[in-house]
Amino acid sequence: MRRILPLIGLLVFFSFSFQSVLAEAIKQDSSSQKFAGKQDSKTTSSFPVKRNIITTYFWIGQGGTSISDTTNIKSAWDSFWKKNFGGIDCPDQRKDAKKFREASLPRKFAPTLNPFYVALPFNDIAFPKKARQWVYWWDEHKFQKGRFESQCKGRWVMIKFNNKVCYAQWEDVGPLRYDHAEYVFGNERPTDDYSQAGLDVSPAVRDYLGLSGLDKTDWRFVQDDQVPYGPWIEYGEQAIVYSAIKDQTAKKLGRDL
Repeated sequence: MRRILPLIGLLVFFSFSFQSVLAEAIKQDSSSQKFAGKQDSKTTSSFPVKRNIITTYFWIGQGGTSISDTTNIKSAWDSFWKKNFGGIDCPDQRKDAKKFREASLPRKFAPTLNPFYVALPFNDIAFPKKARQWVYWWDEHKFQKGRFESQCKGRWVMIKFNNKVCYAQWEDVGPLRYDHAEYVFGNERPTDDYSQAGLDVSPAVRDYLGLSGLDKTDWRFVQDDQVPYGPWIEYGEQAIVYSAIKDQTAKKLGRDL
């Protein structure tokens, strides 16, 4: 895990143990992984590969573009995405961490969500009928308990480009469409509109794979236990710790950070 020495003074000042925060954060994350594992046991262990998909990049906090006025201050499933991440995941002036598998991070802050994220053009909350028909891992009981709880958010995706492989989590909807279950889960190709893109990736994914903006990649869903250790896990765990520290500090100060 990357150095956290700059945080030690803050931890001492507020008099709580980093170790206890880490243990509690990992304990909570382990519980969620166990629950996810129960859901995954009902699904196939090998999902189909989507090949030669035009892949663009986007980022948390991005403003509108020439083809879309959507901003990424919030995601389709997180109304406080930018705040929960810790700031704008600026694609320029990245802080390279080439000593650890060539990952890159925002230069000005430590992310409190996993910086390895993607968007795919289907929203299960907005289109529940399609979700029930197409989503591989659909759980009707879970849907009845939480109508507005996405069953797609956080799912792991493997992306391959020029024999290099990266893993990331599905955290937003796009590019271009929000209803294209027939592509995401079926055999259709991405939309013919504009760039014909079918996958949006974060700056960390872009830099890890060496993408330029309109490259063609292969991707597929993978189960939690099929995700190997790498920066997508390293920085995901780090984000859990930083998020817990941030929450504890906010409680001490009695205000949001």
